[in-house]
Amino acid sequence: MIDVERIKQNIDCRDLIERDLGKPKYRSHKYSTYKCPLHNEEKGYSFVVYEDHWVCFGKCGYGGDAISWLMEWHNVSFHEACERLSSGDLPKLQQPMHTSKNRVPALSEPPDAEWRSRAEEIVKHAELNLWGEQGKRGLEYLKAQRGLTENIILEARLGYIPGSYWEWKTIYDLTVPCGITIPWYADQMLWGVKVRRAAGQQRYQQVSGGNIKGCLYLADTIQPGLSLMITEGEFDALTVRQVASDLVSVASIGSAANKNINLRWFSKLITAPSILLRMDEDQAGLMAVEQIRELSQAVKWIHVPRGKDINDFFLQCKKADLIKWINHCLKILQLPAT
Repeated sequence: MIDVERIKQNIDCRDLIERDLGKPKYRSHKYSTYKCPLHNEEKGYSFVVYEDHWVCFGKCGYGGDAISWLMEWHNVSFHEACERLSSGDLPKLQQPMHTSKNRVPALSEPPDAEWRSRAEEIVKHAELNLWGEQGKRGLEYLKAQRGLTENIILEARLGYIPGSYWEWKTIYDLTVPCGITIPWYADQMLWGVKVRRAAGQQRYQQVSGGNIKGCLYLADTIQPGLSLMITEGEFDALTVRQVASDLVSVASIGSAANKNINLRWFSKLITAPSILLRMDEDQAGLMAVEQIRELSQAVKWIHVPRGKDINDFFLQCKKADLIKWINHCLKILQLPAT
Protein backbone atom coordinates (compact mmCIF):
# COMPACT_ATOMS: atom_id res chain seq x y z
CA MET A 1 0.00 0.00 0.00
CA ILE A 2 1.30 3.46 -0.93
CA ASP A 3 1.88 5.73 2.06
CA VAL A 4 0.94 9.09 0.53
CA GLU A 5 1.67 11.18 3.62
CA ARG A 6 5.12 9.62 4.04
CA ILE A 7 5.92 10.34 0.39
CA LYS A 8 5.01 14.01 0.77
CA GLN A 9 6.98 14.29 4.02
CA ASN A 10 10.13 12.97 2.33
CA ILE A 11 10.13 15.23 -0.74
CA ASP A 12 11.31 18.83 -0.84
CA CYS A 13 9.19 20.48 -3.54
CA ARG A 14 11.89 23.09 -4.18
CA ASP A 15 14.43 20.44 -5.19
CA LEU A 16 11.87 18.43 -7.12
CA ILE A 17 10.63 21.35 -9.22
CA GLU A 18 14.13 22.78 -9.71
CA ARG A 19 15.04 19.47 -11.31
CA ASP A 20 12.26 20.03 -13.85
CA LEU A 21 12.38 23.80 -14.39
CA GLY A 22 16.02 24.57 -13.75
CA LYS A 23 17.52 27.26 -11.57
CA PRO A 24 14.85 29.56 -10.05
CA LYS A 25 14.86 33.33 -10.38
CA TYR A 26 15.23 33.51 -6.60
CA ARG A 27 15.74 30.92 -3.89
CA SER A 28 15.92 31.43 -0.15
CA HIS A 29 15.75 29.01 2.74
CA LYS A 30 11.96 29.36 2.60
CA TYR A 31 10.93 29.40 -1.07
CA SER A 32 11.89 29.61 -4.76
CA THR A 33 10.29 31.69 -7.54
CA TYR A 34 9.77 31.09 -11.28
CA LYS A 35 7.72 32.34 -14.17
CA CYS A 36 4.64 30.14 -13.98
CA PRO A 37 5.04 27.34 -16.55
CA LEU A 38 1.37 26.36 -16.28
CA HIS A 39 0.00 29.50 -17.93
CA ASN A 40 3.15 30.52 -19.85
CA GLU A 41 3.76 33.60 -17.76
CA GLU A 42 5.70 36.33 -19.57
CA LYS A 43 5.94 39.08 -16.96
CA GLY A 44 6.75 38.58 -13.31
CA TYR A 45 7.60 35.49 -11.27
CA SER A 46 4.33 34.44 -9.66
CA PHE A 47 5.08 30.70 -9.39
CA VAL A 48 6.33 30.15 -5.82
CA VAL A 49 7.64 26.84 -4.49
CA TYR A 50 7.86 26.12 -0.76
CA GLU A 51 9.30 23.11 1.02
CA ASP A 52 5.99 21.25 1.11
CA HIS A 53 3.85 22.85 -1.62
CA TRP A 54 3.78 25.12 -4.66
CA VAL A 55 1.32 27.76 -5.84
CA CYS A 56 0.86 30.29 -8.63
CA PHE A 57 -0.10 33.73 -7.34
CA GLY A 58 -0.78 34.89 -10.89
CA LYS A 59 -3.33 34.17 -13.60
CA CYS A 60 -3.96 30.46 -13.12
CA GLY A 61 -3.91 30.32 -9.31
CA TYR A 62 -3.07 26.62 -9.46
CA GLY A 63 -1.19 24.88 -6.65
CA GLY A 64 -0.55 21.60 -4.92
CA ASP A 65 2.06 19.28 -3.45
CA ALA A 66 4.82 17.06 -4.85
CA ILE A 67 2.36 14.44 -6.10
CA SER A 68 0.17 16.93 -7.92
CA TRP A 69 3.26 18.50 -9.52
CA LEU A 70 4.25 15.22 -11.17
CA MET A 71 0.67 14.63 -12.26
CA GLU A 72 0.43 18.08 -13.84
CA TRP A 73 3.92 18.54 -15.29
CA HIS A 74 4.64 14.97 -16.36
CA ASN A 75 1.03 14.07 -17.19
CA VAL A 76 1.04 10.89 -15.09
CA SER A 77 -1.64 9.27 -12.95
CA PHE A 78 -1.87 9.65 -9.19
CA HIS A 79 -0.52 6.13 -8.62
CA GLU A 80 2.36 6.57 -11.07
CA ALA A 81 3.32 9.85 -9.43
CA CYS A 82 3.37 8.16 -6.02
CA GLU A 83 5.49 5.31 -7.36
CA ARG A 84 8.04 7.69 -8.87
CA LEU A 85 8.30 9.75 -5.71
CA SER A 86 8.70 6.67 -3.53
CA SER A 87 11.34 5.11 -5.75
CA GLY A 88 14.21 6.66 -3.79
CA ASP A 89 15.96 8.50 -6.64
CA LEU A 90 14.59 11.97 -5.85
CA PRO A 91 15.91 14.71 -3.54
CA LYS A 92 14.75 14.19 0.05
CA LEU A 93 14.45 16.32 3.14
CA GLN A 94 16.97 15.89 5.93
CA GLN A 95 14.15 16.35 8.46
CA PRO A 96 10.40 15.81 8.23
CA MET A 97 8.67 18.78 6.67
CA HIS A 98 6.53 21.16 8.68
CA THR A 99 3.50 23.13 7.58
CA SER A 100 4.01 26.87 7.57
CA LYS A 101 1.55 28.81 9.70
CA ASN A 102 1.59 31.51 7.03
CA ARG A 103 0.89 29.16 4.16
CA VAL A 104 -0.64 31.00 1.20
CA PRO A 105 -3.24 30.61 -0.06
CA ALA A 106 -4.78 29.76 3.29
CA LEU A 107 -6.78 26.58 3.45
CA SER A 108 -10.51 27.11 3.50
CA GLU A 109 -11.87 26.79 7.02
CA PRO A 110 -15.41 26.29 8.32
CA PRO A 111 -17.11 28.81 10.62
CA ASP A 112 -16.38 28.50 14.33
CA ALA A 113 -17.96 25.89 16.59
CA GLU A 114 -20.49 28.31 18.06
CA TRP A 115 -21.86 29.19 14.60
CA ARG A 116 -21.93 25.54 13.55
CA SER A 117 -23.92 24.64 16.67
CA ARG A 118 -26.53 27.33 15.98
CA ALA A 119 -26.68 26.56 12.26
CA GLU A 120 -27.11 22.85 12.98
CA GLU A 121 -30.22 23.68 15.01
CA ILE A 122 -31.53 25.70 12.08
CA VAL A 123 -30.95 22.73 9.77
CA LYS A 124 -32.90 20.46 12.14
CA HIS A 125 -35.67 23.04 12.49
CA ALA A 126 -35.96 23.39 8.69
CA GLU A 127 -36.02 19.60 8.21
CA LEU A 128 -38.95 19.27 10.63
CA ASN A 129 -40.76 22.06 8.79
CA LEU A 130 -40.27 20.41 5.40
CA TRP A 131 -41.82 17.12 6.49
CA GLY A 132 -44.57 18.79 8.48
CA GLU A 133 -47.73 20.68 7.61
CA GLN A 134 -45.87 23.94 6.90
CA GLY A 135 -43.53 22.29 4.41
CA LYS A 136 -46.04 20.73 2.02
CA ARG A 137 -45.45 23.37 -0.61
CA GLY A 138 -41.67 23.10 -0.35
CA LEU A 139 -41.71 19.29 -0.43
CA GLU A 140 -43.97 19.31 -3.49
CA TYR A 141 -41.55 21.68 -5.21
CA LEU A 142 -38.59 19.38 -4.55
CA LYS A 143 -40.45 16.29 -5.77
CA ALA A 144 -42.49 17.62 -8.69
CA GLN A 145 -40.40 20.54 -9.97
CA ARG A 146 -36.95 19.13 -9.19
CA GLY A 147 -37.64 15.40 -9.52
CA LEU A 148 -35.91 14.52 -6.25
CA THR A 149 -36.87 11.40 -4.33
CA GLU A 150 -37.62 11.34 -0.62
CA ASN A 151 -34.42 9.35 -0.04
CA ILE A 152 -32.16 11.97 -1.64
CA ILE A 153 -34.03 14.80 0.11
CA LEU A 154 -33.45 13.09 3.45
CA GLU A 155 -29.82 12.28 2.67
CA ALA A 156 -29.10 15.89 1.69
CA ARG A 157 -30.97 17.11 4.79
CA LEU A 158 -32.95 19.64 2.77
CA GLY A 159 -35.40 21.72 4.77
CA TYR A 160 -37.86 24.58 4.65
CA ILE A 161 -38.24 27.95 6.37
CA PRO A 162 -41.83 29.14 5.82
CA GLY A 163 -42.52 32.74 4.88
CA SER A 164 -42.70 35.13 1.96
CA TYR A 165 -39.76 35.12 -0.45
CA TRP A 166 -38.59 38.56 0.68
CA GLU A 167 -38.67 37.71 4.39
CA TRP A 168 -35.72 37.09 6.70
CA LYS A 169 -36.13 35.60 10.16
CA THR A 170 -33.92 35.51 13.22
CA ILE A 171 -33.49 31.91 14.38
CA TYR A 172 -30.94 30.94 17.04
CA ASP A 173 -29.49 34.47 16.73
CA LEU A 174 -28.74 34.00 13.00
CA THR A 175 -30.43 35.80 10.13
CA VAL A 176 -32.24 33.28 7.95
CA PRO A 177 -33.97 33.84 4.58
CA CYS A 178 -37.25 32.00 3.92
CA GLY A 179 -37.29 29.14 1.42
CA ILE A 180 -35.74 25.71 0.76
CA THR A 181 -32.63 25.20 2.92
CA ILE A 182 -29.57 23.43 1.50
CA PRO A 183 -26.94 22.69 4.17
CA TRP A 184 -23.33 22.42 3.01
CA TYR A 185 -21.47 19.66 4.85
CA ALA A 186 -17.82 18.88 4.15
CA ASP A 187 -15.15 17.18 6.24
CA GLN A 188 -17.96 16.14 8.60
CA MET A 189 -18.71 19.79 9.42
CA LEU A 190 -21.37 22.33 8.49
CA TRP A 191 -19.87 25.19 6.44
CA GLY A 192 -22.96 27.10 5.40
CA VAL A 193 -26.68 26.94 4.73
CA LYS A 194 -27.93 28.16 1.37
CA VAL A 195 -31.59 28.99 0.86
CA ARG A 196 -33.48 28.78 -2.40
CA ARG A 197 -36.21 31.40 -2.33
CA ALA A 198 -39.50 30.98 -4.21
CA ALA A 199 -39.10 34.21 -6.18
CA GLY A 200 -37.06 37.39 -6.40
CA GLN A 201 -34.13 38.60 -8.47
CA GLN A 202 -31.57 36.78 -6.37
CA ARG A 203 -33.11 33.38 -5.69
CA TYR A 204 -30.24 31.97 -3.62
CA GLN A 205 -29.28 33.52 -0.30
CA GLN A 206 -27.39 32.25 2.74
CA VAL A 207 -27.89 32.04 6.47
CA SER A 208 -25.67 34.72 7.98
CA GLY A 209 -22.17 33.74 9.11
CA GLY A 210 -21.59 30.76 6.79
CA ASN A 211 -18.40 30.27 4.80
CA ILE A 212 -18.81 28.21 1.63
CA LYS A 213 -16.37 30.25 -0.46
CA GLY A 214 -13.98 27.80 -2.14
CA CYS A 215 -15.88 24.85 -0.65
CA LEU A 216 -17.37 21.83 -2.45
CA TYR A 217 -20.95 20.74 -1.88
CA LEU A 218 -21.13 16.93 -1.36
CA ALA A 219 -17.34 16.79 -0.92
CA ASP A 220 -17.69 13.96 1.62
CA THR A 221 -19.41 11.72 -0.95
CA ILE A 222 -16.48 11.74 -3.41
CA GLN A 223 -15.23 8.17 -3.88
CA PRO A 224 -11.47 7.72 -4.62
CA GLY A 225 -10.85 6.13 -8.01
CA LEU A 226 -14.29 7.02 -9.37
CA SER A 227 -14.70 9.70 -12.04
CA LEU A 228 -15.95 12.99 -10.61
CA MET A 229 -18.58 15.35 -12.00
CA ILE A 230 -18.54 18.95 -10.81
CA THR A 231 -21.76 20.88 -11.38
CA GLU A 232 -22.67 24.52 -10.95
CA GLY A 233 -25.84 24.02 -8.90
CA GLU A 234 -26.67 21.87 -5.91
CA PHE A 235 -29.84 20.44 -7.46
CA ASP A 236 -27.81 19.28 -10.48
CA ALA A 237 -25.44 17.47 -8.13
CA LEU A 238 -28.28 15.88 -6.18
CA THR A 239 -29.89 14.71 -9.43
CA VAL A 240 -26.69 12.98 -10.55
CA ARG A 241 -26.19 11.42 -7.12
CA GLN A 242 -29.78 10.17 -7.12
CA VAL A 243 -29.54 8.61 -10.58
CA ALA A 244 -25.91 7.58 -11.13
CA SER A 245 -23.91 7.37 -7.89
CA ASP A 246 -22.49 4.04 -9.07
CA LEU A 247 -21.07 5.66 -12.22
CA VAL A 248 -19.60 8.93 -10.95
CA SER A 249 -19.01 10.86 -7.78
CA VAL A 250 -20.51 14.33 -7.87
CA ALA A 251 -19.87 17.66 -6.18
CA SER A 252 -21.01 21.22 -6.77
CA ILE A 253 -19.49 24.67 -6.45
CA GLY A 254 -22.99 26.09 -5.85
CA SER A 255 -22.48 29.09 -8.14
CA ALA A 256 -20.19 30.15 -10.96
CA ALA A 257 -18.99 32.90 -8.64
CA ASN A 258 -17.53 30.18 -6.39
CA LYS A 259 -15.18 28.95 -9.11
CA ASN A 260 -11.96 29.25 -7.09
CA ILE A 261 -11.93 25.79 -5.51
CA ASN A 262 -9.72 25.86 -2.45
CA LEU A 263 -6.60 23.68 -2.13
CA ARG A 264 -8.21 22.01 0.88
CA TRP A 265 -10.19 19.81 -1.53
CA PHE A 266 -7.36 19.04 -3.93
CA SER A 267 -6.65 15.66 -2.31
CA LYS A 268 -10.21 14.63 -3.23
CA LEU A 269 -9.88 15.87 -6.81
CA ILE A 270 -6.61 14.12 -7.63
CA THR A 271 -8.04 10.69 -6.83
CA ALA A 272 -10.47 11.01 -9.76
CA PRO A 273 -9.19 9.56 -13.08
CA SER A 274 -11.18 12.24 -14.84
CA ILE A 275 -13.29 15.24 -13.86
CA LEU A 276 -16.45 16.01 -15.84
CA LEU A 277 -17.29 19.70 -15.59
CA ARG A 278 -20.84 20.92 -16.19
CA MET A 279 -21.44 24.68 -15.86
CA ASP A 280 -24.27 26.82 -17.22
CA GLU A 281 -23.48 28.10 -20.70
CA ASP A 282 -23.60 31.80 -19.85
CA GLN A 283 -20.73 34.23 -19.37
CA ALA A 284 -20.32 33.42 -15.68
CA GLY A 285 -20.40 29.70 -16.42
CA LEU A 286 -17.80 29.98 -19.16
CA MET A 287 -15.49 31.93 -16.86
CA ALA A 288 -15.91 29.21 -14.23
CA VAL A 289 -15.03 26.57 -16.81
CA GLU A 290 -11.79 28.35 -17.71
CA GLN A 291 -10.83 28.74 -14.05
CA ILE A 292 -11.54 25.14 -13.03
CA ARG A 293 -9.87 23.68 -16.14
CA GLU A 294 -6.63 25.19 -14.87
CA LEU A 295 -6.72 22.72 -11.97
CA SER A 296 -5.84 19.66 -14.00
CA GLN A 297 -5.60 18.18 -17.46
CA ALA A 298 -8.13 15.63 -16.21
CA VAL A 299 -10.91 18.26 -16.31
CA LYS A 300 -13.24 17.91 -19.31
CA TRP A 301 -16.12 20.26 -20.12
CA ILE A 302 -19.37 18.45 -20.93
CA HIS A 303 -22.72 19.60 -22.33
CA VAL A 304 -26.25 18.33 -21.72
CA PRO A 305 -28.17 17.14 -24.83
CA ARG A 306 -31.11 19.40 -24.01
CA GLY A 307 -32.29 21.77 -21.29
CA LYS A 308 -30.36 24.49 -19.51
CA ASP A 309 -28.73 22.20 -16.95
CA ILE A 310 -28.62 18.60 -15.70
CA ASN A 311 -31.71 18.88 -13.52
CA ASP A 312 -33.68 20.43 -16.39
CA PHE A 313 -32.51 17.68 -18.76
CA PHE A 314 -33.52 15.04 -16.23
CA LEU A 315 -37.01 16.53 -15.89
CA GLN A 316 -37.46 16.57 -19.68
CA CYS A 317 -36.42 12.97 -20.25
CA LYS A 318 -36.22 9.65 -18.46
CA LYS A 319 -33.82 8.35 -15.83
CA ALA A 320 -32.39 6.00 -18.47
CA ASP A 321 -31.59 8.96 -20.74
CA LEU A 322 -29.55 10.67 -18.05
CA ILE A 323 -27.64 7.46 -17.33
CA LYS A 324 -27.04 6.99 -21.07
CA TRP A 325 -25.67 10.54 -21.35
CA ILE A 326 -23.29 10.06 -18.39
CA ASN A 327 -22.09 6.76 -19.87
CA HIS A 328 -21.57 8.54 -23.19
CA CYS A 329 -19.40 11.19 -21.49
CA LEU A 330 -17.33 8.46 -19.83
CA LYS A 331 -17.00 6.50 -23.08
CA ILE A 332 -15.69 9.55 -24.92
CA LEU A 333 -13.03 9.90 -22.25
CA GLN A 334 -12.21 6.20 -22.64
CA LEU A 335 -13.12 5.53 -19.05
CA PRO A 336 -14.85 2.35 -17.83
CA ALA A 337 -18.61 2.69 -17.87
CA THR A 338 -21.50 0.48 -16.87
